[in-house]
Amino acid sequence: MMSKACQSLRLWKSWLVGLTSLLLVACTAISPMIPVGEGPLGTVALERLASRGTTAKYGSPQSAFQASHPASVSAAVISRLLSGLSVSGRDRPGAAPRQERYPLFTQEEVEFFSPLIAKALSQAGPDQRVRFSLHDDGLITQGTLYLHKTTLRVSLSHYRASQGQSDTRPAALTLSFTPSEALVRDDVPQSWMIVEPEQPRVAVSLDVLSQLPAAIPAPTANKSVADVTPVSPLQASEQPSVQQELQATKDVVVKQAQELQQLKAELDSLRRQLADKESVAPKTKPKPAPRKTAPTP
Repeated sequence: MMSKACQSLRLWKSWLVGLTSLLLVACTAISPMIPVGEGPLGTVALERLASRGTTAKYGSPQSAFQASHPASVSAAVISRLLSGLSVSGRDRPGAAPRQERYPLFTQEEVEFFSPLIAKALSQAGPDQRVRFSLHDDGLITQGTLYLHKTTLRVSLSHYRASQGQSDTRPAALTLSFTPSEALVRDDVPQSWMIVEPEQPRVAVSLDVLSQLPAAIPAPTANKSVADVTPVSPLQASEQPSVQQELQATKDVVVKQAQELQQLKAELDSLRRQLADKESVAPKTKPKPAPRKTAPTP
């Protein structure tokens, strides 16, 4: 009787463990957001997009989300992508009302997000995209990116918006990428995008992006871009000849100093020899003058 009770208890525990595992798998499958990494600057997660089907606003079924995931994209390539993104159409507080472009990410933020986004792309499925969320002084900048064939598509849903702010003003912004040679200008958005609110978007060629040089760190706060003067190739070629001339002049000065020191030593030696000769030579006394004898009378 006791053995039957123990056996029933073991079966009950096994059933609970199995049920818990199934629930965890189900929750993971249902949840649209899967965290990938987080830190003081923000978070990176995978977002699942299911087929939207027929909606009240759009009578025909919408095509499912299409992505070439999982994708192997290095953190260096993602760093070039993030470093080239800029936003315009919104004036900074206290600035004159003019249209200027500002980097979307600082160098510190690029270094933080690049490895996390590369990791997320390698883990993403065909029905998932990468969502990044940047936290800066209580403000949120949020967007998504995914790879379709050889095109990286980036969109911006929030730009420096406060917590709970309904008007994020992304539609009033323009998202750009530099250099423009990497832009895919004839990119046709997927049909599912029309369901989402209008968002700034940019499409970048992965092939061109992979051939770009490494991202250059942004200038420090104490030095503006105008203060950073690049060295021209002509100046670089002139530097070795100038250094050779300086070294030749230095050698001449050193040689002259050595010759002057040698000449000074020779003069000191001559002075000592003259002094020795003067001390050895006998001192002759002057002869007394002869006395004059008086004449005899």
